[in-house]
Amino acid sequence: MKIAIPTNDRITLAERTGRAKEFVIVEIIDGQMISTQFITNLHEHHDHDENEEHGEHTHNELVESLQGIDLLVLKNIGKHLKDDLDKASIKYGKTNFSTVSEIQDFYKK
Repeated sequence: MKIAIPTNDRITLAERTGRAKEFVIVEIIDGQMISTQFITNLHEHHDHDENEEHGEHTHNELVESLQGIDLLVLKNIGKHLKDDLDKASIKYGKTNFSTVSEIQDFYKK
């Protein structure tokens, strides 16, 4: 199973998936962590004002970079990201965990 986890510091789960600096991609097979890699979130757009209306808003770059994963674990999901993930058939799940290691440990079980 390949899991993607949005993060800004490689330690904690990012609050805003679309604005995360990168994703930790973890591959777990039979309870063992096989590999870990980090990919840059090409969608991150920190230059937008928090209250700015985006109009036509897509997460194409983010969705492309997550092709081949089995699950995106996230804290929150907005309507636009949800729609784009659904269109791309990328599964996602919300969590209350706050660290990358907690998520990794959960999926190793």
